[in-house]
Amino acid sequence: MPLYVWIALGVSVVVTVASLLFAAGRCLAAWRAFRGSRDRLSGGLEEIDRRVEAMERRMASAGETAARLERGQADLQDSLAAAQAVAAAAAEVRVTVRRALALLPSG
Repeated sequence: MPLYVWIALGVSVVVTVASLLFAAGRCLAAWRAFRGSRDRLSGGLEEIDRRVEAMERRMASAGETAARLERGQADLQDSLAAAQAVAAAAAEVRVTVRRALALLPSG
């Protein structure tokens, strides 16, 4: 075989090996980038899960607080109704006392 065939064959082998090494390096870099982004994404999802759980706890607490508030409002309405009844009774007593005092001779 002539020398130029051996040279061409050698150059093609070197180019092929260099291409394979380049492709392997790029593949390794892509894998590292994927693994890093996957880890960051996993960490981000865990953070989101943690925040959602905290939000759920706060919402449950808010629901309990709203129920307590409604019970307090109902108690307040009952107290206001009782206070109005007492005020009305006191007004009746006041009127009755005034009428009774009007009947007494002034001295």
